[in-house]
Amino acid sequence: MKKLMTAGLCLVAVSAWGRTAPAVDSLLERIDKGLSQKILVEVDSAPTAVKGRTPGGDWFCLGEKDGRPLVTAGNDLSAAVGINHYLKYYAGVHLCWGNMHATMGDSLPVPQATECHNSTADLRYYLNYCTHSYSMAFWDWDRWQEEIDWMALHGINMPLAVTGTEAVWRNVLLRLGYPADKIDEYVAGPGFQAWWLMNNLEGWGGPITPAHYERQKLLQQKIVARMRSLGMEPVFAGYAGMLPHDAAETLGINVQDPGEWFGYKRPAFLQPESKDFARIAAIYYDELNKLYGVTRYYSMDPFHEGGSTKGVDLARAGKAIMEAMKANNPDAVWVIQAWRKNPRLEMIGALDKGDLLVLDLHAETEPIWNGRGFAGHNWLWCMLHNFGGNIGLYGRLKTMGPDYHHALAESDDIRGIGLTMEGIETNPVVYEYMSELPWTDSVPDYGKWLENYAAARYGVRDEKVGRAWRLLGNSVYACPAGNRQQGTAESLFCARPSDNPRQASAWSKYTPYYHIVPLAAAARILTENADRYRGNANYIYDMVDVVRQVTADKGREVAARFALAAKEGDKEAYRRESQKFLELIRLQDELLGTVPDFRLGRWLDRALSLSDDPAERDNFNWNARVQITTWGNRQPSERGKLHDYAHREWQGLLADYYLPRWQRWFDWRLANWTADPATAPDAFDAEYPWSQQTNPYPSAPDPDADPIATARRILLRVLAL
Repeated sequence: MKKLMTAGLCLVAVSAWGRTAPAVDSLLERIDKGLSQKILVEVDSAPTAVKGRTPGGDWFCLGEKDGRPLVTAGNDLSAAVGINHYLKYYAGVHLCWGNMHATMGDSLPVPQATECHNSTADLRYYLNYCTHSYSMAFWDWDRWQEEIDWMALHGINMPLAVTGTEAVWRNVLLRLGYPADKIDEYVAGPGFQAWWLMNNLEGWGGPITPAHYERQKLLQQKIVARMRSLGMEPVFAGYAGMLPHDAAETLGINVQDPGEWFGYKRPAFLQPESKDFARIAAIYYDELNKLYGVTRYYSMDPFHEGGSTKGVDLARAGKAIMEAMKANNPDAVWVIQAWRKNPRLEMIGALDKGDLLVLDLHAETEPIWNGRGFAGHNWLWCMLHNFGGNIGLYGRLKTMGPDYHHALAESDDIRGIGLTMEGIETNPVVYEYMSELPWTDSVPDYGKWLENYAAARYGVRDEKVGRAWRLLGNSVYACPAGNRQQGTAESLFCARPSDNPRQASAWSKYTPYYHIVPLAAAARILTENADRYRGNANYIYDMVDVVRQVTADKGREVAARFALAAKEGDKEAYRRESQKFLELIRLQDELLGTVPDFRLGRWLDRALSLSDDPAERDNFNWNARVQITTWGNRQPSERGKLHDYAHREWQGLLADYYLPRWQRWFDWRLANWTADPATAPDAFDAEYPWSQQTNPYPSAPDPDADPIATARRILLRVLAL
């Protein structure tokens, strides 16, 4: 990769011809009204004393002008990154999920010396198809505005933008003559659109109403316009041959059956060498262009997660997909995920270099770039990190920096980074670190970075709090190389009950790598010093999150005890430890109810607020509930083992779903002590009805709830169990 200018060069003089940046000023105003008058922004200024910097590049400098902080940058997006750097490390303001607004004083600190940074990454990708369902399924424009602002502040220049793709498909299928009522059976519901778009399933979670098609179309148009105004190039879903499974009968098109995905019928696959492929692809891109415009990047992942390639000429398929995309935009780039067997080297090997961009989706854990590679195509070093939107402290902060810079040094084809998590709004420290990596010319000093992060996050340097972060940074956030677990260790509160639970989902590959002792010590520090931070949303969130993790880890210890009791046939010990386990779930539910971020009600309210139509609201409520519990109906849930894949440690869900599930198990087990646990009553039959309930869950905590007092009391009790 071509290495860009190093960070930290000093700006001696700034030319006076820099333009203002209206889109960036609007971003500042959304952070705090009047902030655009307090922070000056100049874009396209060419710092005359910095060799090699030209207008339009990915660089920013912080300085001073007329007694105010000044951000100069090569483009609007770099200016936003500079603003974020200034806010964190000069003003002590950390904007993050759940806290994207700030109240700034009239007089802001001014940099005493000029600080400059260039990006080592030309491309900075964001999102996973799964994120659009696990986290974003029910977002409105207000929430999307905050997320796009977050993207800008963190330098994202190519976000995956697939909201509203269902409207494109509706128009395509109508033009092809596909029956309108069957379209409703084909398009998935909002909680499951990601897997429909990745060719894994049809219809699950539907039907989509005409009102929702229109709602999502208008929302995507706003999303794309805002992204482009800030200098981002959206990544749209392209066409790779997907059609409804019954296309042969309904449309007279010869298609291939790619099989099933965890019990779901996959959409059909239209052979790219088919005479119909170019025609249908042209219709698809025409409808996409009409609604959202032409972009440079199109995401396509044929044969995702086990789709059958039987009878497919992969080389011809790759060329046909590429040719159809290029017919729409000759400058277009095909974006493809490196995940499991994808991308097939036979499919991409003959494609021209520069026309394909590979996302090494899980490079922080299981890199592919230095294994089978990508046939010389450009690629991005990506961090997957989160699976299923699960809650839990977890990160690989100690290895990410060295691994990314190693890739920069070793690969000529790396073009940047990607944040490809399945769910967001957890572990902000990990995403802050990853987002800063492209703006550093060497691996950051880990200890110093953590110290600066804590000061930026809470707005003050505090040695005690810094010690808590060192404890966290060297334990739960230091998952080592060689550990291949998928995401957080997973709370056993969310596991389907058994006498020896190990993980909540079937895919976690959990491997212990930290001890509860340093985590508990960090929790003590955060709770003991919390009075100083009353009203500090970031601090309160972190304190509750760390105590939540201690509670979950204590649950793992207690589960090991009742597992041993079961093995030894000690019924009284089993009874005693099972009661402790249930108490821990109750305590965690109470703790998480003190802040809005960990409340089930927030997720459900977002789903319900999308529509006033009772039937549609019921469907959205069911989408939201079933996704985080059984995920599917019986076959995908049980045979496909998708149940609890998207489990969440949320107030309300703990009390009304996980707690009764464990209570049923313990009651049955103690009443049938000598029975084979394999003969326990069917779990799915007891679980699925919860997804059909419509009882409300408040999204806001009780006004009298005191998270500090609650966290202190619960931490003491948890550690005593």
